[in-house]
Amino acid sequence: MRKTTIVSVMAAGLALVPVSGALAAVNPAAPNPYPTRDSQLLVDFASPVTATGDPDGTGKNIASINADPQFTALGGKSLKLDLTDVTGWHDPEYTINLAEPVDIKGYQVLAMDVFIPDDSIESSWYQFDPRTTTTNPGDDTMTTVSYYGPGNMHAGWNHLMWTLKNGTDTKITQLSFAGNTGAAYHGAVYLDNIRVYKGNFVGLQPDEKLIMGFDKPTDKDFFTTLGDVVTVGLNSDKQFISGGDGSLKVDLTGHASGWTNSVARADDWGTTIDASQATAIHLDFFIPPGSYTATDYHELGFGVVGDGGDVSGFSDFVTDGQWVTMEIPLTADQAKMLTNVKGMFFITNSGSDWTGPIYVDNLRAVMPAQ
Repeated sequence: MRKTTIVSVMAAGLALVPVSGALAAVNPAAPNPYPTRDSQLLVDFASPVTATGDPDGTGKNIASINADPQFTALGGKSLKLDLTDVTGWHDPEYTINLAEPVDIKGYQVLAMDVFIPDDSIESSWYQFDPRTTTTNPGDDTMTTVSYYGPGNMHAGWNHLMWTLKNGTDTKITQLSFAGNTGAAYHGAVYLDNIRVYKGNFVGLQPDEKLIMGFDKPTDKDFFTTLGDVVTVGLNSDKQFISGGDGSLKVDLTGHASGWTNSVARADDWGTTIDASQATAIHLDFFIPPGSYTATDYHELGFGVVGDGGDVSGFSDFVTDGQWVTMEIPLTADQAKMLTNVKGMFFITNSGSDWTGPIYVDNLRAVMPAQ
């Protein structure tokens, strides 16, 4: 959402949070966009885990265990973070140490559920940024910390998802999270159901319906730009295609820094599919390393245009040099706006000017079997 300046902040909280207890049912209020996909649970807070956090250096651990079922996504407990008066950037904001390393070989998508009560935040922006500590291939005594950009959050239930970097699917030992806000928290935040999904989400999945594959030469003609240097074309180079025969090439060379909504937009490409029962919208992005050469931040996002209006995604850090899938989780009311997905738009945010194109492919709706 906003500029993320990396400043090292040492968490001082050292209190241990032991967790135990049998799993309860899944909370039907919590989002579950892809219930049939193969996944592995990392943390549900009903099993032993250690959580610490002291973002403001007060000497008090903000992490504790919640047993109120309205704030749990899976099982009978969740992690409660008392973030009252916490604002701005903290890295880490809180840390979760796994009881034992978990082998995530073959699992390339990290996801978690977060619940924020209405009175805990304002009309501003709130983000969690994960850092995964994984063992090195062939040597469990060596570890690597990988940094991921913000999952943007709002009041109510949030489903956050990140495509892991290639080569990090070994054993995971620790999860820490940076936090960034535009205004202070006014209360607690709850998180639960941290898991990894098999494979990655790039390309059309069995529980998805394709909306637009960007395979036809005329697909580029639906898009208009803001009138600066941005151009939209169709790509046929296989290394920049995640599925089908083509992808959309959005050339951002020379596009200015800062936040831009609808840097390229298609308002009406005709009839596609009825996504009114969808649980999420997915889109694949690829940023070549040369397309952003500054050492500060760069983010991408997207939204879709339905017959009932726009449903926006948020900008997010994207790992350069590999395909990643970005997601807009849908509420039931948002899905009802999408009886026909007739267009889309792209969002950019950066600290410096862009130096090359991005590639976009396979706009699709997640449609789990009813």
